[in-house]
Amino acid sequence: MRVVVNTSPLIALERIGQLEILKRLFGTVIRPQSVLDELNAGRGTYDISPLLEKADWIMTEPDPAEMILRSELGAGETAVIALAVKTRADLVILDDLQARLVAQTQGLAITGTLGVLLAAEQAGLVADMKGLLRRLQDAGFRIPAFLLQDYGI
Repeated sequence: MRVVVNTSPLIALERIGQLEILKRLFGTVIRPQSVLDELNAGRGTYDISPLLEKADWIMTEPDPAEMILRSELGAGETAVIALAVKTRADLVILDDLQARLVAQTQGLAITGTLGVLLAAEQAGLVADMKGLLRRLQDAGFRIPAFLLQDYGI
């Protein structure tokens, strides 16, 4: 399965100590060079661990040369969508609503950080979803009220 991931899901999962869930669900994930550039640029802001750089199951691929930057998207989001289209990825992991809408127009299968966690829970990889959702909230991640209610938060 070819999975292309954006910056925010990597940061969110790393902040709650669940980055390895991507490996357990998908084996290998791909990030475009623009995503790695965003991670490096935000190193101080995001308090990123070396795992995001050194994980051998996170592959960095060049941004597609024919990539057209869209005004409503950042470079990482644009690169994720362009790379996914070019390589016929099975799944893209994006949290930004505008990026998700653009990805949908390209016929891409989409999930986000919460979708990854829910898939991991269904696969039996997450024992304390309520705790993870709380940690995500504490890290500043917005979670829909209905999902918080479903988990009694």
